[in-house]
Amino acid sequence: MAESAQTLPRIFKWFGEGQFAASGFPETEEELCAVAAQGIKHIVAATRQNPDTETIERLGMTVEAFNGASSDLTTLDAAVESLHAAALRDDKALIH
Repeated sequence: MAESAQTLPRIFKWFGEGQFAASGFPETEEELCAVAAQGIKHIVAATRQNPDTETIERLGMTVEAFNGASSDLTTLDAAVESLHAAALRDDKALIH
């Protein structure tokens, strides 16, 4: 994938031939802009931090929050299903 001139979230990495990316929590609007510039259309928030929904939506992306996915199997399954749904729509997705 092409590198963005903007700052991507820490530990950003592509998987699955550029279909999915994983990263740390996008902490700034600049990081969210860089995520959008990568062509990502859907964000799966699996951390306990609340995503900046307003900025995400303004940038043309969708977001689903699954707080506690690291400690609850049912929540983790729902997060994985969200990624799968993005793949079926042919949307690039980010999980953090």
